[in-house]
Amino acid sequence: MSDQISIPAVYMRGGTSKGLLFNHNDLPKDKFKLDKYLLAAMGSPDLRQINGIGGATSVTSKVCIISKSKQKNVDIDYLFAQVIVDKAKVDYGPTCGNMLSAVGPFSIEKGFIDAEENETKINIRSVNTGSIIEAVVPTPNKKLKYMGDFEIDGVPGRGAPILLKFKNIVGGATGKMLPTGTPLITVNGIEVTCLDISMPMVMAKASDFGIIGNETSNELNNNLELLNKIEEIRVIAGQQMGLADVSGKVIPKFALLSKPLNGGTITSRYFTPNTCHETHAATGTNCIASACLISNTIASQISKIEVKKENKVSVEHPLGSIDCFVETRLSTKDNKNDFIVSCGIYRTSRKIMDGNIYIPENLNDH
Repeated sequence: MSDQISIPAVYMRGGTSKGLLFNHNDLPKDKFKLDKYLLAAMGSPDLRQINGIGGATSVTSKVCIISKSKQKNVDIDYLFAQVIVDKAKVDYGPTCGNMLSAVGPFSIEKGFIDAEENETKINIRSVNTGSIIEAVVPTPNKKLKYMGDFEIDGVPGRGAPILLKFKNIVGGATGKMLPTGTPLITVNGIEVTCLDISMPMVMAKASDFGIIGNETSNELNNNLELLNKIEEIRVIAGQQMGLADVSGKVIPKFALLSKPLNGGTITSRYFTPNTCHETHAATGTNCIASACLISNTIASQISKIEVKKENKVSVEHPLGSIDCFVETRLSTKDNKNDFIVSCGIYRTSRKIMDGNIYIPENLNDH
């Protein structure tokens, strides 16, 4: 016995992110109390997160809350929580496509889903956005397979490929693919594209912000003038997207786009939104890849690719690239909500630790 509370949890890498996964039943139902638990678990607010398990970056301060779904044709409900590093705040607005790659394996590990021969298909509902994702998890001989020969940029080593096929991803936050009603709007004299596909985003040309577009994440994060300019435009664009005052919120995200340098389709520097992602978010990849196929967007102006029913779009990021497979409905015009049918990406995942997380019993004292 001690003055700390013990909660079962699994620590996992999902894609290029890392965080804790919980069974919904092991956490408090009261939101205020839940926030306190998650902040304590990660060690926020503290730039080092020294008193918790968080890794002092947004991509290593994430939580997935998993439960068996009660909805028809859905296996698992996935609630994502972004624990802010330096503020006493938990944001449930966005979702995380990278951590999503850990949800399938976790669900099998914890008995929510029975493993099938060769591969196991799991229909997952993002509680945050309402989108449905089919995860195809390798399970040879009905056993989970984490190791393999598949590589993703931004993660050392190799793993078993997990296919994530995102469906019903248009208008999750705003109800519209083009929340402003047009592919381009002008904010403070700069043209931007506002899109709501998998993740609400604001996109602009890197050159309009005085950068080339191939800078490292560290270089961009140290450019305070750039970050302030991005935030000013993001807040104005967020209001025009119908998201009200987005100050202090993590959506919409922001991307600065430029021509590819290494054989890809487009180069992106993805902001989360106050720092540049070291690689690239999966949901943001879906949005930018889709934008490359929608007429007159910033992305399509740069990429200039031919639109087909099945499209492979390669998004270059600071540590490499990520491929996205976009299915379109060519029978409709590309400014309609049903133009983008689905987006698929391959990720890898790994279980790092399975046990209990400990938090102070009296959180009001900490």
